[in-house]
Amino acid sequence: MSWKIKSRIESFDVQPNGNVKISALLKLFQKAAGDELLDTPFSFFNLARRNVAFVLTKMTLKIIKDIKIYDELEIITHPRKIHGATYPRDFIVKVGGETVAVARSMWVLLDIENRHILRPSAIADLGEIPTSEADLFEIEDVRRIVDQASLLRTDVRDVKYSNLDMNNHLNNTYYSDFVFDCFNHNERTSDAGLYLQINYKNEARLGDVLEISSNVDSSDADAWDFSACCQGTDKICFTAFIKYQ
Repeated sequence: MSWKIKSRIESFDVQPNGNVKISALLKLFQKAAGDELLDTPFSFFNLARRNVAFVLTKMTLKIIKDIKIYDELEIITHPRKIHGATYPRDFIVKVGGETVAVARSMWVLLDIENRHILRPSAIADLGEIPTSEADLFEIEDVRRIVDQASLLRTDVRDVKYSNLDMNNHLNNTYYSDFVFDCFNHNERTSDAGLYLQINYKNEARLGDVLEISSNVDSSDADAWDFSACCQGTDKICFTAFIKYQ
């Protein structure tokens, strides 16, 4: 099973250089995934009645060709076979029939009331989400062990009401904004070859203050690590890795 949406990149979706904001692209991925499940037993509203929701644990994105203002996008999403407690979902982005970006996401079930991860058996009575093996692609899965002490604090962000979604936590699409805002300036005119992986470790909720550390000022001009800790705790909310291939 697959699902397809079409959308145009608008003026409010782009950076000053005219390339799409990564957060705008992630919003379209979220829309495609939600739309596919909307009229099924696995929709947000049906699961919410059980105090259950799908939450993102990892997003890996590769930009193949720049996505520009007013580009007409076709986004195809393929739910893949469940692995343990994880629901993988792929995204393919096309402009004029040409693939310009691919992404792989990993989701789990969350008990909304107790904020615990659930096994797929928790919703087994609803049946199975139809999956697809069509249009499989390779995308690197970076597994980095980062020395937190080697990173320097580059930003501090409060989680505001406007950042929240219906799961009552920081929506996953804002994380990429937090990451890219750490760059004091970036003279790149092209995002082609951009590889981004975000690992969503713990929820960030209203009132949390995230201390974001990175090595953006290091000598390595093409690869950067990021880590965000909830202020006053040792809880890492997310990590991220960016490189240009």
